[in-house]
This record gives sequence, C-alpha cells and structure tokens, in this order.
Amino acid sequence: MEDEVMQYQTIILMLMKIERVNVEMILEWLERYANIFKEPITKCVNNYESGAWEALEELKNDISYQQLIVIVESLQAAVEKIPIREAFDELDSERDYYQEKRKATNEKLISRKGMIGKAIGFAPMIVLFVGYLIVPLVAIGIMAMTTAFSTMGTMM
Repeated sequence: MEDEVMQYQTIILMLMKIERVNVEMILEWLERYANIFKEPITKCVNNYESGAWEALEELKNDISYQQLIVIVESLQAAVEKIPIREAFDELDSERDYYQEKRKATNEKLISRKGMIGKAIGFAPMIVLFVGYLIVPLVAIGIMAMTTAFSTMGTMM
C-alpha cells in the first residue's frame, strides 16, 4: 500500500504542474495506475459527476490507509476552488520524509540480511574446524582415559 501511495504522490506531483489539470483528471490518472485501491477509486470516478465532494467523501470512507486519506482530503480541498498547487503544497516535503524513512528501513533490512549471510558463510568453516580438529582430539582423549583407567584397575 505504501508503494502505491508513493506512486500516487509522484503522479500528483507531475500533474499539478500542468495548468489545466483538475481533480477529476487526477482521479482518472490514479485509477489507471491503481492496483490495491482500484475498486474504491473507480467507484469514486464513476460517482464524480453526481457530486465531487460526496464522491471523494465516499472514497475516504472506503479506504483505511491514512496516507491515502490525506491525499483524498487534499483533493477535496482542491474541489472547493483552491488551486491544486496549494492543495498539495505539503506533498513534496511529505514525500521526501517517506523516502528517507523508506531508505532507513531498507538499510536496516540490508544490514540484517548481511549478518545472516555472514553467519551462513562462516558455518562451513566452523563445521570443518569442529569436525576435523575438536572431535578427533576429544575421541583420542577419551580413548586414552579409558586405557589409563583400565590399567589402573588392573594394578589394584
């Protein structure tokens, strides 16, 4: 869902630079690239002619993902004759914040997988070390101890 909302934000950032863009055009573009939210956005586009505010309000009620609700609220503000650039003025900084957050999450994931990879990489060396050095030494020690105990038992 986060990926799709980031995609919507990118689409809106591109479309808001066009002078004659309106909310209905933005919704149609969002519908084209929708996967997860395709059904509610299609329903909103179909109901848009009967009332823009009501269609967007219904879309807001149909979805539960908070980042998309913020986009829909900005679209509702743009319906009320506020220019689209003003309705989405915080979108650029918000998108930058989520990109930084995503980058930090990816770095954590990569470092965790790197640690797992190192552990898996060292496992054959540890098995080889234990199998060829420690196990034979322990076996030789146990055999020497049993022969020593058996010789001590025969002396008494």
